[in-house]
Amino acid sequence: MQSPPISPADKTPGDGVTAEGESYPSRRLQFVGVAPPQPGTCVEIAEGVLWSRIPLPIDLNHINVWLLDCGDGCVVVDTGMAAEIGKSAWQRIASQVFVDKPLRAVFVTHIHPDHIGLAGWLQQQYSVPVWMSARTLDMAKQLLSGANLSNADEAEAFLRANGVEDVSALKPMFSPTRFARMASGLPEVERLVADCDVLELGSSSWTALETNGHAEGHLCLSNTAQRLLVSGDQVLPTISSNISYRWRSADPNPLHSFLSSLQRLRTLAQDTLVLPSHGIPFRGLAQRVDDLTRHHEEQLEKIVTACSEPRAAFDLLRFMFRRELSGMHLFLGLGEALAHLEYLFNAGRLERRQHADGVTRYERLSG
Repeated sequence: MQSPPISPADKTPGDGVTAEGESYPSRRLQFVGVAPPQPGTCVEIAEGVLWSRIPLPIDLNHINVWLLDCGDGCVVVDTGMAAEIGKSAWQRIASQVFVDKPLRAVFVTHIHPDHIGLAGWLQQQYSVPVWMSARTLDMAKQLLSGANLSNADEAEAFLRANGVEDVSALKPMFSPTRFARMASGLPEVERLVADCDVLELGSSSWTALETNGHAEGHLCLSNTAQRLLVSGDQVLPTISSNISYRWRSADPNPLHSFLSSLQRLRTLAQDTLVLPSHGIPFRGLAQRVDDLTRHHEEQLEKIVTACSEPRAAFDLLRFMFRRELSGMHLFLGLGEALAHLEYLFNAGRLERRQHADGVTRYERLSG
């Protein structure tokens, strides 16, 4: 069922931390003239592709999910967070779509709970396989067991080492049970999807593209015949995805990974219809890639200028973001600052040194 056109920006209350400081508006993009579907309803956005939305119980209040026709049913891309509002939306989708097009598989783009959170529940409800990258599965196992999360003392030490004096508000972000509260358990993964794997879904072919930086093992899906890209969180129309450095991450330079992945996507056809996880589908992929790249380049230059004297990651938030951050936004902002600092350190533009007070600070290298 088609809906009336809307304003292209489609801003949500959750456009928070990652939009701060970005000076390249989305007006250069060509948005589809279709309003986003109400939770639990679907809109055909391209031949064989239905667009739906699952509500999220957080500031960023929705995730787009895509139902891809596979001939004898459909494959859904991403799931929403483990919450009753999300389950209710899926039940409405099932009553409208799965009757004629049964759910055949669940494809997860990456590890974040708004994407993987209901994969286990959907599998239990509809007895379908779940597909994801090997790295996503590995992280899901660790996060659901709490194995790669710190204890309270480790979390406090990490925060203090990066210049956070009042650690009380951020320590809950490192809780070993935090991820499990947002996910419906570990699904049984039938297929591990790797970079360049081709998913033959009915008459359509979708190629998996690994795009790291926002999340390790993040997969986009490209359909070159129809010029479609399911971009996950790699390319969003009105916000720049959070790029965070984590001290236990396998990726020592996530911003470098993110920017490299953007350039890979830039080679796709300019009239590709981008199907993002948040916001409105759009055309203008190269422009958006260029704007996101320029945004991060500007953030890097702000940091280099600020590091004319030794600065901890926490000290740099006021240079990178226009407002004071708290809670989850502070957690994401600190990770983003560290990602930019480590990028500059690896590029030989900053030195990194632990000072006598135990705080790690970065300073611009001369010459």
